[in-house]
Amino acid sequence: MIQVWGMTDVGLCRKENQDAYAFLEHPVTGHTICVVCDGMGGGMGGEQASQLAAQHFAQLAAIPSRTRQDIDDTLARAQHDILDLGDRLGGVAGTTCSGLVLPQDHADSTSARSAALFSDADDQDFSDQTYVVNVGDSRTYHLSPLAHADAPATDIIPVWDAASLTRITRDHSQRQEAIDSGQMLPEEAEATIPRNIITQCLGDPDGIMPDVYVADLTGRFIICSDGLHGEVPDEQIAAIAAAHSSPQEAVDALVAAALDAGGTDNITVIVADMPLTEPEHHAFSAFRLDEGEDIGAIEDATLQTLRTIRSA
Repeated sequence: MIQVWGMTDVGLCRKENQDAYAFLEHPVTGHTICVVCDGMGGGMGGEQASQLAAQHFAQLAAIPSRTRQDIDDTLARAQHDILDLGDRLGGVAGTTCSGLVLPQDHADSTSARSAALFSDADDQDFSDQTYVVNVGDSRTYHLSPLAHADAPATDIIPVWDAASLTRITRDHSQRQEAIDSGQMLPEEAEATIPRNIITQCLGDPDGIMPDVYVADLTGRFIICSDGLHGEVPDEQIAAIAAAHSSPQEAVDALVAAALDAGGTDNITVIVADMPLTEPEHHAFSAFRLDEGEDIGAIEDATLQTLRTIRSA
């Protein structure tokens, strides 16, 4: 059973909340979409842009299964509508977007699509997969549970391992690009480049190049705007998220930590707990899809890399 909770807070310094979020629950099969959108553009532009993006992903959740092409089409429609919004408002309206898109409703989690991906993977036991989408500097993280050797995964309340925190997404920002290119060390970039100078957003007149990842559908996912990760360091996010068993408690504590740290921006957090897989000892894996790749249509080089990660 997938358990999800989300919350948004205006923070302590802003008059309006330009963030939006969506987690969509199918009446039978459970949650299929979890996204956080952080609007920008001033006035009503940012608020409307983030709401538009969330609405487009809500429409994507209504179909019984989702492919990479469905995600690309959804992002293209959101990009078109937010560009149109900016034109109507006489300026630029934009929003980030980060989160999970399950390929199929969870009742069909043992999907043929997942089987096709790993059918020749040297008898490795692979869990189901989820897409992770990212445009801008909102983030999606993952926590794994501590191993429980004496009980099946279905019978335990997970104890989360703070040391396992993985940031799946990479920020589309000048700071991150300076780090990734080797121009600056992380400490230097953090000291000299403001974190809020982003290089991509939905509504960018120069177009978008979204990242789409594939990740194991197990453990705890944390999706947030920079109102959280810009105020609270990753180590503290991990410790807080790991200290609370329920998604609601984790979300409440994370938002409270961002407010305690200053609350200079809108704060939005979703925590999504996925069913645990067995065996629990395998390493969590996530990888970015190249252009034209999809679950079930992965290039040999990418699949070989995944085999190496999973067998480590």
